[in-house]
Amino acid sequence: MFSNFLKCSDCGGNLNHINPLTSKHYSHFSCGNFRRKNGLCDESHYIRVEILTDIVKDHISGIVKFAKDFRDDFVSLIMGENHKQAKLIKKKNQDTLQRLINRNNELDTLFEKIFEDKSFGRLSEERFLKLSVKYEDEQLLLKDEIKNLVNTVSKETSNENNVYEFLKIVNRNSEVKELTREILNEFVDKIIVWHAEKINGVKSQKIEIHYKLIGYINFQDKISLEKKVS
Repeated sequence: MFSNFLKCSDCGGNLNHINPLTSKHYSHFSCGNFRRKNGLCDESHYIRVEILTDIVKDHISGIVKFAKDFRDDFVSLIMGENHKQAKLIKKKNQDTLQRLINRNNELDTLFEKIFEDKSFGRLSEERFLKLSVKYEDEQLLLKDEIKNLVNTVSKETSNENNVYEFLKIVNRNSEVKELTREILNEFVDKIIVWHAEKINGVKSQKIEIHYKLIGYINFQDKISLEKKVS
């Protein structure tokens, strides 16, 4: 079920499933490039299937429970600690964008007016040229500002929408009792696996789960394997 989800933290290659023929060895995943000895990866990134399954299931279950029980805190976590401030900035950007659009429309009207005034002799050629250059320069600057703000507001809106779309996925899967391919397809974009290391006698391995729509959440940075690996 983990096919195409697991990535090596060092080379970015896929981790392959190895199912040993003897019971002395565990069913596990390891880096395909390391196994091929092609020089792209120097570590195996070995992890047992049962351990990885438990880790991913617990992480998804934790995310689901946290998102359901503490919805506002979850949104703040994903969008940043300054979520309220971000909303205020977004509102300010939207107001500024509307003001710039309104001014751009006013300039279009002013262009029409000076053309009309010139045609009817109410405006001299010299005055017409000065106003034309002035309005045109202002409109060029406005268009650049509008373009930049449209991109900014669009990104802000997209980030916010992604969080609420992810919450819809949570609502569809309110309890994760068992990890399945369907659950992975719903929630996960990719899983990055580091090579296990021992720190102060404790074996640990970093597993980075990147979720669809919201990316990586530093919900549980390192998972200790001390009790599971002896």
